[in-house]
Amino acid sequence: MSLGSVELAVPAMDLSQKRTSFRFWSALGAVAVAQLAVAALMPVFPEEAYHWNYARHLDWSYYDHPPMIAWSIALGRLLLGDTRLGIRLVPLLFSLGTTFLLARLARRFFGENAALWAILLSAVQPAAFLVGGWGFPDAPLLFFWALTLTLVWRALETRRPGWWLAAGATLGAGMLSKYTISFLVPSVLLYLLFSKRDRRHLATPWPYLAGFCSLAVFAPVLYWNWTHDWVSFKFQSTARFAAADRISLREAVQSAGEQWLFLLPLTLPLAVVTLRRIARSTLPAEQFLFWCFAPMAAFFFVLGWTPSFHLLWPLPAYQALTVAMAGTVVREAGRVALYYRAHWRWLAGCGIVSAALVALHGAFVLPGVPPIREMYGWDEAALQCRSLRAGMAADSFYMALGRRSYPSASQLAFHLNAPDEVYGPNLLGMDALQFRYWVDPSQLAGKDAVVAFEGTDSTGSIREALEKFFQEVEPEGNLQVPIGRSLFWPRPTTDFTLYRARHYRPAPVEPSSRSQAAE
Repeated sequence: MSLGSVELAVPAMDLSQKRTSFRFWSALGAVAVAQLAVAALMPVFPEEAYHWNYARHLDWSYYDHPPMIAWSIALGRLLLGDTRLGIRLVPLLFSLGTTFLLARLARRFFGENAALWAILLSAVQPAAFLVGGWGFPDAPLLFFWALTLTLVWRALETRRPGWWLAAGATLGAGMLSKYTISFLVPSVLLYLLFSKRDRRHLATPWPYLAGFCSLAVFAPVLYWNWTHDWVSFKFQSTARFAAADRISLREAVQSAGEQWLFLLPLTLPLAVVTLRRIARSTLPAEQFLFWCFAPMAAFFFVLGWTPSFHLLWPLPAYQALTVAMAGTVVREAGRVALYYRAHWRWLAGCGIVSAALVALHGAFVLPGVPPIREMYGWDEAALQCRSLRAGMAADSFYMALGRRSYPSASQLAFHLNAPDEVYGPNLLGMDALQFRYWVDPSQLAGKDAVVAFEGTDSTGSIREALEKFFQEVEPEGNLQVPIGRSLFWPRPTTDFTLYRARHYRPAPVEPSSRSQAAE
């Protein structure tokens, strides 16, 4: 079967230019509306509340992330206030831009029909569809990754130096989003080394000047780290590798399963066929897509055998694979491509149903599906904490503790809308990530606090920890909050244990640590 006959064998996708343009914008709009609907229904994730606290303490960078997500949320809250859509507004725009850029790349490489398929294939990737539009650093990361790919290809096609400089600037913006965009550097270099057509660019100064442009844009993070003993770089490098202290088959199976379930649940056969094809291809566009996928994917495949792995880390690599999969569907005549062409309505329907189930679970909590408990009950907990504080001294503060170091304090600060009055477990000498840079504990000496623990203190360990740092600790009872909304099935609950703690006594700290915490 010839290439022309393959394209004619897709009646649902073989459209006139005008009709294709209409369907392109309709598909893009449908995805945007679906993402907006889910974002409006889902409660705020603890990570999003944490990044909202970033936005209320604007800085050049932060302990565990660069500043782009903080700046994005700060802009969103100016427009929509301190609401879930205020947090998610700019990330949703980033997500829409990402999908548009991937569709444009697919159109450039494989034709009009491929652009529609790129939109559809992106929409049925749960991690990209959801996290890409919420208050996570991955939202701007994915956008600037796709934009850098687009600009690098423009530089290669046109041979105009300005495109290289623009690509360097967007790479720098991506580095302001998340450090993992640095994988694009070896990806582009490896493509240039192995490309007969484009290897000549290595003999020009422009790829290297693009690198200097990226560092110039990245300068705020370099400055912040320079003034904070390079803590962010240490945390995201040596600390991560230190956590990869063993190799485990169980970890490998779990990481592979997570990537299948959250990245390729409906398209794994298409991904396998596509990867095999582009790895052997001699076409420049497909070689480019292969090298923009392989280095990052290979690195995190190896890291997936260790405990130091997170599902979202390899997510950007799948952008190139998604564009290539769109090309496979519209240009190949194999059984897999033919199957997906014949069942595109079923694929779209599965995507719609999945998005609806996620939204329903977030709002109502579906029976049999475990909820993310850190998302729920905080309105009620904040109301109770505010009531307890009303009977205390005006300079008293809030402290929140939980199973992890930062979510509880982040959620309480967001639901109280009091980011300068809520502190984390760093006041008890525990890790609290960025929270330790927002207060000098000595400034709180002698003050009283309302303490909320996310859970039940059945063993008394939380009270015991508080008594080491407060002169007096008074239990104020337990708060049990039903999760979600339901008229037809029992609702799960989440629990909080509340205390009033009197006269805070901070532990002695070294002078360097004290000055660092005050910054």
